[in-house]
Amino acid sequence: MRRRDFLATSGWLAASSLLVGCGGSRPGPIIDTKSGPVQGQVIDGIHQYLGIPYAEPPFGLLRFMPPRPRSSWDDVLAAQQYGLACVSGSPLDSNSPPTGEDCLNLNIWTPEPAASNLPVMVWVHGGAGESGSGSLPIYNGARFAAEGVVLVTCNRRLGAESGLYLERSEESAVGPGNLGVLDQIAVLHWVQEHIGAFGGDANNVTLFGHAEGAAIVQAVVATPASQGLLHRVIPQSGPYAAHRPSVAQQITEFALAQLGIKKDDLEALRSVSSKQLAALYPQVQSLGLGDPYSPVISDAMPVHPADAAHAGFGLDLDYLTGSEADLGARVIGSQQSHLAQQRVERVFAAGQVNRQALSAVYRQQHPELNEQQIEIAIAGDMSYRVPALRVAQGHALRGTGTTYCYRSMWPTKQQDFVFGGDLMVFGNGHPMTGAVEEETLTAAMSIGEFMRKAWCNFARIGDPSVESMSWPQYDSKQQLTLAIDAQPRVLPGPFSQQRQVLGRVMTDNWQAMGL
Repeated sequence: MRRRDFLATSGWLAASSLLVGCGGSRPGPIIDTKSGPVQGQVIDGIHQYLGIPYAEPPFGLLRFMPPRPRSSWDDVLAAQQYGLACVSGSPLDSNSPPTGEDCLNLNIWTPEPAASNLPVMVWVHGGAGESGSGSLPIYNGARFAAEGVVLVTCNRRLGAESGLYLERSEESAVGPGNLGVLDQIAVLHWVQEHIGAFGGDANNVTLFGHAEGAAIVQAVVATPASQGLLHRVIPQSGPYAAHRPSVAQQITEFALAQLGIKKDDLEALRSVSSKQLAALYPQVQSLGLGDPYSPVISDAMPVHPADAAHAGFGLDLDYLTGSEADLGARVIGSQQSHLAQQRVERVFAAGQVNRQALSAVYRQQHPELNEQQIEIAIAGDMSYRVPALRVAQGHALRGTGTTYCYRSMWPTKQQDFVFGGDLMVFGNGHPMTGAVEEETLTAAMSIGEFMRKAWCNFARIGDPSVESMSWPQYDSKQQLTLAIDAQPRVLPGPFSQQRQVLGRVMTDNWQAMGL
């Protein structure tokens, strides 16, 4: 989810809370957890618990360190309001909670805390690596809880707080540049220890996310510390990328130089405010090395996220993955467009791709597009569709878990007011500005409901089929993909022609190729 996505929603995010929980609220029962008692509220029969801390504030001596579990408490924790969000490099929507140091918290929606063995779904928010929060109203999980699952959203450290690579420049105790990923794994540990008190099954946990959130999901799979903590994943439109230590070190040295800090002066670095670090983001980004705070291939995450299945990671997990159609227009029109274009050029160079042959395939498949539109479509596919299909292909070939693939077909021109085709799954909100045709809004809500039921079925049993649609598994031969639209349908090998032209981009090791 890019910064443009946050800003485009201004004015209607508040309405999302009106679509759920409009029947008033009452205090919920006090839940005894391993960390201490918690009291939330009940809205329209759904129990919600907001702002529960899962780790100590990552500041002071804990700054740039792996997350530390939160100390227990004795008094009842009032969990009726969202906690603080982590400081971001882009302004969050005015409906979002304020930012602050004690930002590692999570939110829970459950149909009944006294239940047992309900499937658990943990949402990973997007935000281009330097913005976002699990407490945005668009992520209200009441509709998921109404489907019989326990839905968890959470915050993680962002930007330099998350991704500044200090492993080589500071003492060994400092984090390895993947702190946001480790925060997410800390959430999974918390879920293992606590979710039973909210009706959830710690042995049936699905991790899912959109855009940058999907990239974090896949990075979690590629990180050995996550083993045994999750059982299914749904990466939605993930732009999988990773830095080598040498590149990450270059970014860190540049950032420290801009701050006037010596590379071994951890005390001075810890004295720099989060807002200062966030303000530095555009300068670091100008280095042209991609998203400057992408996960780093290191001891913590030894393989490229896109190579996880090929390297033997996550093979026992059930996978549901895919991407939105027409993402190129959103990518090129965003503030991250130059990064996306650089990424496309690196993919083409590494794979020695015949661009003319690839363009010819797109012209054949989309005769209605002009040359500029074809380039935009290619950019979107290289950034999101190709990584998703590589992951699906690797898991289908080597995994013991199930593999399912989708393609969200919701038109780009209609995505701005539904927060992206992938995010209709939450079913929250509608625009407060501009005219919206009732027919279009109704269609968006219907598609979102279909996705939500499919996602919940997948979380429940590892199969996203619903009563109205049998969803076939994805394999390397037929490559059956579900097109999600007003009328969902199965497509055989919709990317097969592009796959042939892309060659080694689809088959070779991205880590070895330098991608």
